[in-house]
Amino acid sequence: MNKLLFLLLLPTFSFAQIDSTDIIVRQMMEKQKIVGLSLAVIKNGQPVVNKGYGLANVELNVPVTSETVIRLGSVSKQFFTTAIMKLVQDGKLSIEDSMHKFFPDAPETWRPITIKNLMSHTSGLQREGPAYNNFKIQPDIDIIKSAYSQPLRFKTGEKYEYCNLGYFMLAEIISQVSGMAWHQYIHEQLFLPAGMANTYITDFQLIIPNRAVGYVHKNNNLVNATPMYAIRPSGGFLSTTSDMIKWEKVIREGKIILKKDNWEKLWQPYIKMSDKTDSKDYTCFGWEMYDYKGHKLIVHDGANVGFRSIFSRYVNDGLSIIILANTDEAVPEDIANSLADYYFRNN
Repeated sequence: MNKLLFLLLLPTFSFAQIDSTDIIVRQMMEKQKIVGLSLAVIKNGQPVVNKGYGLANVELNVPVTSETVIRLGSVSKQFFTTAIMKLVQDGKLSIEDSMHKFFPDAPETWRPITIKNLMSHTSGLQREGPAYNNFKIQPDIDIIKSAYSQPLRFKTGEKYEYCNLGYFMLAEIISQVSGMAWHQYIHEQLFLPAGMANTYITDFQLIIPNRAVGYVHKNNNLVNATPMYAIRPSGGFLSTTSDMIKWEKVIREGKIILKKDNWEKLWQPYIKMSDKTDSKDYTCFGWEMYDYKGHKLIVHDGANVGFRSIFSRYVNDGLSIIILANTDEAVPEDIANSLADYYFRNN
């Protein structure tokens, strides 16, 4: 009888949880002036929320859904580090390989830089390649070579400093070693096995069903965000929360694409992100690690013009939160943390 009563009450608990999630999300959307947002919450391997809020296109009054395609920004970086680990697993390269193996004409000062330095933002390279231009489509190698004349910012491996240029180099390495364009390799080796049919390269010219428009506020007026024509590997993909739930499942189970120990190498702490002695913030490979109120958090956020995102994994709590937003002013980290606080209280 008690078991029957529990089963009868279970839907009520679930609805209450979703209602509370809605309240938190809508309040924070209003505060942050977010036009549209897609949210996925996965608890102990089960999606408990996967839905949209607000609008994907204001002019056409199109709502955001779980199938709305939104820019991931630097959440994409984990796909590049996973692809690198796949090539390592297949015996095609080592994360200890020097840059000169792939860029033989690079400056001598770059010789100490290894693949793992690029993956962990410890190379000492400038944050951006000088030739990068949001409004110009050009080969990755041209952007990389434009940095050859730039001095290193610090001795390789000495510390952490965020570096998008390093991910252009990882993309070029993937292309060289695999013999195919980096986005094709990632599509075939990662997205297809994961069942991610609605994850795409950020090509502005492609016709992509359900693609969201990006927005920004200027002088308190909502306007269309300036389009980014360039395709930058450091933030190279668009996706949906439904696809990202599939990706989360692949990561959590560790059964396909990579062997479990290779998956785990991606989020092992590599170097502290701060020089404070009591800091527990570490860079990993395409991920970052934090202590959030006593909860181990593996996370990465993303930002492109008009878009903000976050993929938070509270690994010891069996909780993952994915937020994709189409507004420049959005702060998904704050929303994810507020939702995590709620779910921790209601375990």
